[in-house]
Amino acid sequence: MDRRPGRDPEPSGFTGEPGVGVDLPPPFRADDPDLAWLFALNRRGIRPGLRRIRGLLADLGHPEDGLRTLVVAGTNGKGSTTRILARLLRARGFRVATYTSPHLLQVTERVQIDERPLETGEFAARVRALRPHIERHEASWFESLTALAVQAAAEADVDFLCCETGLGGRLDASNALPAQATLLTGVGLDHQHILGETLAEIAAEKLGLLKPGVPVFCALPEELKPQAFTAAVRAGAPCHFLDEVARWPEGGDEAPGTWTLTLRDRVLEGLPDLGMPFMRRNTALALLALAELEKDLETALVPDAPAVALGNLFLPGRYHRVLSRPDWIFDTAHNVQALTATLARFLRERCGGRRTLLLGGMRDKQWNDGVRDLVRSMDEVVLTPVSLPRSRGTGELEELAAAWELDARVAGDPGAALALLGERLGPDDAVLVTGSCFLVAEALHRLGITDLEETRDVRPAADVMPGREA
Repeated sequence: MDRRPGRDPEPSGFTGEPGVGVDLPPPFRADDPDLAWLFALNRRGIRPGLRRIRGLLADLGHPEDGLRTLVVAGTNGKGSTTRILARLLRARGFRVATYTSPHLLQVTERVQIDERPLETGEFAARVRALRPHIERHEASWFESLTALAVQAAAEADVDFLCCETGLGGRLDASNALPAQATLLTGVGLDHQHILGETLAEIAAEKLGLLKPGVPVFCALPEELKPQAFTAAVRAGAPCHFLDEVARWPEGGDEAPGTWTLTLRDRVLEGLPDLGMPFMRRNTALALLALAELEKDLETALVPDAPAVALGNLFLPGRYHRVLSRPDWIFDTAHNVQALTATLARFLRERCGGRRTLLLGGMRDKQWNDGVRDLVRSMDEVVLTPVSLPRSRGTGELEELAAAWELDARVAGDPGAALALLGERLGPDDAVLVTGSCFLVAEALHRLGITDLEETRDVRPAADVMPGREA
C-alpha cells in the first residue's frame, strides 16, 4: 500500500473481518435479510481510503459536521477507552453515542446511544435506507457501518460521538470525521500486512489522524514520542503525552482496588480498577483528554465523581468474568501484546483449584516465545479452532502443541472444548477463554448466551453447563 502523504489508494485486496459473513455459523452471520445484505459487503474486504466514506456522508447531507467527535486509535485499548470516555461524559449529563468494533454477538453492539445498542429493527431500517448510497459508492462493510453510526448519532442529537477507529487511522473511514480530539492508546505489532512491518510504520498510519488545531493525547512508549511530536508539529495539532502530564500508581494485581490520578489541575481519587493493569492507563488518558478539552470548549466535561461514574462500567470481553464456580473469564486479546498481559494476569489470579486455558485464534496472528512460556505455566490447556475459515485448524494446533512441547488437548471446535471442560472442571477451578474476539464470541454463543446484557452479572456455572451438548 502506498503510504505517501495525500495518497488515497484503490482497494488492495485485503480480506475483510474474519467473523462476518452470510455463509458462516452463528454468531458470525445475520438472519435478518437487511443485515445479511450488510454482512455480505464484507466480501469486498478492507479497502483503505477516504473517497467512498466521504461520498456516503455527502449523500447523507454531511451529518458529521454537527457532531463533536472524539476519535480513539491504537493497537490495543481503543475500545475500552472509547467506552470510558462515553461513561464519563454521560455522568457529566451529556447525551453520547459510541461507535466501536468488532462486535461479539450482535452487530447492533457497534452503535450505541447512551450505552444502549440500537434496536435490531432500527438498525435494519437504517441499512435499507442507506443501501442505494452504499451501492452507488461501492462502499465496504466498515465504511457503511461508519456512515450508519454517524447518521444515527446525528439524528439522536447527541452532544458527543466517541468513535473507535478501525485499522490504522490515516486511511481509515473514521478519518473523514471532524474531531474535537484524537486519543492514541498505544502502538503494537498487529495487522502488519496492512499497516507496516515496524512500530514506526504502524505509528505513522495512526498519526495520520492528526488535524490542524485538534489536540492529540498520546500514551506512547518513549521510543515513539519523537515521531509523534514531529507529526503533531507538522499537522499543527497540540500534543499531550500522558506520562508527562499525569501521574498514577501502576498498581495492578498486586495492589487491586482504588487508585489516584494526578493531572496538571486536579487530583482524582478513588478511581476503580477495571480488570487489567493497563486499564489505569486507558482511564488516565480519557480523563486527561476531557480535562484539557474543558478549556477549549469552555464547559465542564469531567464529572464531579468520576470514581462513581466508572464503578459499574460494563466492558464485555475485557477480562470479563461471566460464570462462577468454576470461574469462567473471557478476554478478547488477539495479538502478542494483549495476550501476554492477559495470560500473565490470569496466572496471578487467586485460584483454589486448577488454572485452565482455552485458547484459539486466527492463523495470521503470531504467538511468540513469551506467549508459549505463559501457556506452559497453566495447569491444563485446551486448544480449539474457531468455526471460521481463517482460524488455526486442529492440525495447526497439534503442530503448535508439539513445537511448544505442550501437554495440551486439541478439541474439534469450541463446542467440543466446552463439553470437555464441563466434564473435567471442579468448582474451585478457573478457566480463561482467550486468543481471539471470535473465540470469545463463539464460546459465549455455545453457552447459550445470545445478548451481552446476559453477561452483566456473574452467573453460577451450574446454571449454564449441565445438559449442554457439544
